[in-house]
Amino acid sequence: MNKKFLLFLMAIFIAILYFFNVEKLIIRQVSALSNKIKYTYINTIVSISNSVNKYIFQLDYIDQLVKLNQINLQYKALYEKNLNILMELNKNIEIDIKPELQYKKVRVLSYYKFNDHSQVILDLENNIDNISALITYDGFSAGIALNKDNNSIAYLNQHKRCNYTVFIGDENAPGITSGMQDDGNIIVKYVPIWKNVKINDEVITSSMDSIFPYGIKVGKVTNIKINENTKNITVVPYANTLGNRDYYIYTKDINTSN
Repeated sequence: MNKKFLLFLMAIFIAILYFFNVEKLIIRQVSALSNKIKYTYINTIVSISNSVNKYIFQLDYIDQLVKLNQINLQYKALYEKNLNILMELNKNIEIDIKPELQYKKVRVLSYYKFNDHSQVILDLENNIDNISALITYDGFSAGIALNKDNNSIAYLNQHKRCNYTVFIGDENAPGITSGMQDDGNIIVKYVPIWKNVKINDEVITSSMDSIFPYGIKVGKVTNIKINENTKNITVVPYANTLGNRDYYIYTKDINTSN
């Protein structure tokens, strides 16, 4: 075929394309395809970025949940531990106040001496005739009450003159309370040396002093000191008297038995 004729045909083809704006259509298609590719690329990148961010956020959130769960498990363990301790205490400190005994609610008005927390003034209208027992609302021995300087004064367990008789352990070893040590534990003196007393033995009031009724819980044995003829027993008390303002008071009728 003649080269001139081929060039002529190509010229006519280009002219026809130009006449019908085919090149613009091709450019638009190419441009549209390019934009579509760009949009697809951008949307893909954004989608991947969002997925990555969401995944990272979820990992961070899961990490926070794991930490919170660990903290909750620690609190749960502490709660269960304290609950078990409380349940164990409740088994050991069941309140046993006999309904036939005459208890009266009293309230602490003030300290008898500002520098002594072991003596308090009670709000009794009438003075106490006999030495009476002071018992917490929980049913534990807290001290003794008596008439002093025309006031109803309570010697709490801390006071060295707070003396009442107790029984210790299964053998009911007798003893007498004699105030507290610096660590807040009650001292029980004059326990017979031949009586078997063990650590964690429970101490209760004996009623042998005509002050307390029998069986009011005092505390548990924490230490035993053997002297020449007697034992001194250290007892951790059940009653919390420091700052407590509400008690029962009980006065035994010496003409009747409890």
